[in-house]
Amino acid sequence: MKRFSVIYDGQCVFCGRSVEWLRKLDCFRVLEFFDSHDQQTMMRKFPSVRPEDVEKTMLVVTEESVVFKGFYAFRRLIWVSPWLWSLIPIFYFPGASFLGTRLYAWIAENRKSFGCRAEWYES
Repeated sequence: MKRFSVIYDGQCVFCGRSVEWLRKLDCFRVLEFFDSHDQQTMMRKFPSVRPEDVEKTMLVVTEESVVFKGFYAFRRLIWVSPWLWSLIPIFYFPGASFLGTRLYAWIAENRKSFGCRAEWYES
């Protein structure tokens, strides 16, 4: 099975909780998680990813270095766990990309309400 790198904001409590759920649901152990604030690791493993790419969105990077952002990152992750397969029709129904990207952007913009306490976000 292919492996995936998940890049997230490690200073965000909401993002950290989301990652913990993904860890629990990763029954095939194909996900590897990286804090976007670990600059050394980011530069070494993901040189094409810019800091502004991960400020307000989670990224999933495939073994082939294909990068999925935000809604599309979550949509890619639902394929890696049988616990998430029931969500496949929801993420692929007609219009799901249109609605999903806007919902993801709204959650990212309002994540402070969901428990984000990242220092950069507070200002």
